[in-house]
Amino acid sequence: MRKVIVFSLLVVPPLLLLFWDSPPKEVLVRLRLPELLLSFGFGGSLAAAGGVFQGVLKNPLAEPYTLGSAAGAALGASVASVSGFPVEWGALSGGLGAVLLILFAFKLFSDPLSVLLFGVGLTAFFSALILFLYALFPVYTLQEALLFTLGYITPVSLTLALTLFLLSLLFTVFLLKRSKSLDLLSLGDETAFFSGVDPQKERLFLLVLSSVPVSLFVAYCGVVGFVGIVVPHAVRFLGFRRGTLLIPVSFAVGGGALTFSQWVARTVLYPTVLPAGVVTAILGVPLFLYILWRYTGVRG
Repeated sequence: MRKVIVFSLLVVPPLLLLFWDSPPKEVLVRLRLPELLLSFGFGGSLAAAGGVFQGVLKNPLAEPYTLGSAAGAALGASVASVSGFPVEWGALSGGLGAVLLILFAFKLFSDPLSVLLFGVGLTAFFSALILFLYALFPVYTLQEALLFTLGYITPVSLTLALTLFLLSLLFTVFLLKRSKSLDLLSLGDETAFFSGVDPQKERLFLLVLSSVPVSLFVAYCGVVGFVGIVVPHAVRFLGFRRGTLLIPVSFAVGGGALTFSQWVARTVLYPTVLPAGVVTAILGVPLFLYILWRYTGVRG
């Protein structure tokens, strides 16, 4: 049954996004296919990164969105855009800078809740700076800034979309090769250390490795929330708990989830196109609240 669910998410959302409304061939190739590659690669990267963040930080509510690394990438891309620098480098600088701040908070605070609150504060601060930055430059509108912070996936060239998608696959393969370290860190630093893994270095490496593709997608698609937190938990619920299964299945399910959200964003108020992040929030917030309730002991 679980394999059927994963396979359905791999196949059905891409078909919906590609072929709804029977588009002509030119629209299919120049618009729908790049949009599919962006949506699937971004969603897969977010979900894989969420699984890594939750494991290495031992925090069930951790992901790039809640801890501020996605917002940091968005701020870096915005600064690079108004400064005339490549947005990719700006997004990478902002995203990886936020990762260093998260690691600092992880060392500074002793409990996962404090780290989570630190990340929420980072996200709010970075989002406010983005709006302030766009307000300073009349060439950009506040509406554009708002759409960027909500995750507005617009088609880019097929070459760029394919490059980003292949990079997301490549970094997922790299993460898969370090899945043993992820499993050990999720059991605790002492277990990892006595198994031959340096917890500090491996945690930094895994967080950076998972944040690179997310930052690159954020540069073009903005900030999308809740995929990175909900999907890994759903994958674990299906029984894919070890890193060798959690990472690739999270990528597949996350890609399908964001692709489906993008299809909903395009069709529910057609011809108006909603930001994909709005759809993921509407669908993801109830699941997020359930996860929060589950891990704060309310059931007992």
